[in-house]
Amino acid sequence: MESQEQNQKSNKSTVWIVLLIVSSLINVYQWMNRNTVVTAYEQKVDTLVVERVNIEKELSDTKNELEKYRGLSSNLDSVLNEANQKIAEQEKAIKDISRKSKNAQELSAKLKVQLADLQQLRDEYLTRIDSLLTENQKLQAEKKQLSGTVESLSKNLETTVSTASALKAEYLKVTAYKRKSNGTYTVASLAKRTHKMDVCFDILENKIARAGEKTVYLKITEPGGKPIGNKSTGSGSFKTSSGEEMMFAASSTVNYTGARQNVCLNYEEQADKLFPSGTYLIEIYIDGNLSGSASYALK
Repeated sequence: MESQEQNQKSNKSTVWIVLLIVSSLINVYQWMNRNTVVTAYEQKVDTLVVERVNIEKELSDTKNELEKYRGLSSNLDSVLNEANQKIAEQEKAIKDISRKSKNAQELSAKLKVQLADLQQLRDEYLTRIDSLLTENQKLQAEKKQLSGTVESLSKNLETTVSTASALKAEYLKVTAYKRKSNGTYTVASLAKRTHKMDVCFDILENKIARAGEKTVYLKITEPGGKPIGNKSTGSGSFKTSSGEEMMFAASSTVNYTGARQNVCLNYEEQADKLFPSGTYLIEIYIDGNLSGSASYALK
């Protein structure tokens, strides 16, 4: 009887031990399974975070990359405005998907699709921008070439008009005079008897030249190559149309009407100074342009 009770006690102990071991195994299994679930959940959460960060970065990079081309042309600005509107629409769609999607796997898939669409949108607009920039560069080159052609034609036209409107002086007639003691003059041919030179000429008709006051300069160069002049009697210097400064013997302002007209200028040496013998170069300048010339010899 006592032996039977001991056996019963032993069997109960064995059962409890077995139950304890089974319980322990179940607890270990549940703990390990829980860790697996937590790890998988954490991995899903990390994946979603990375995908959201990638989308936000792509949105920011796309906006910045496209905005670099703003202000280059009105056509480009119009394309950029259109691109920004579509990016804003896609950004709103991404926020709606993130808010409405409950399933992490489904949300991850949708975010990947949105990222791919965004990248495709960026590439499409960069292609359009590149095309517009190429076209704009071509137009700028053509405009520059056209401007150069127009400028060249304009300069040629200005030169042609300027040349055509320059007044011409012809039929120069030079007369030498001796000054008498009573203040009157008589024609002379010898240098040692000459005190004054008169130069008369015709300003020719020119329908292109503007009518109005014209400054006429008489330049006389003596045989030795020196310009003649005396500032005390009205001589001075002037600049030619090319910017060269020259000395004139005499000058006068004439009212040019466009028709042919005769003009006379003279230069007189003072006191007993006479003109040296030799050949003189007589030049007429009107408004800085050489209009006519002739030579005159005094023996």
